[in-house]
Amino acid sequence: MDKIIISEEAYNEFKSFLDENEVDNYSIRINLAGFGCSGPAFNISVDDVKEGDLTQKVNDITFVVEEKLVDEFGGFKLLSTEENEGRGLSLKPVIESEGGCGSCGGGCH
Repeated sequence: MDKIIISEEAYNEFKSFLDENEVDNYSIRINLAGFGCSGPAFNISVDDVKEGDLTQKVNDITFVVEEKLVDEFGGFKLLSTEENEGRGLSLKPVIESEGGCGSCGGGCH
């Protein structure tokens, strides 16, 4: 099973983003940034592989993620702007968790 699901379109858009920002190390870590009203939020950073990590190489890019995050979220989907309904590149878990205003005490308006 792939840990990272990415279409050719999303790959090309993400690679262009890295190139435009002069990122020359294509070892990209997926991190859990925290939880909000809409569920978990993730970010990416340039980082090397560490003990307890899983990796998946997609063309020139090596995605790095802690094994426990893959276990919890089933892997990740990187969506292109078009696949994300025009809202830009997006990183989503394969297993979507429940979110919404009820999870944060109703403070989301």
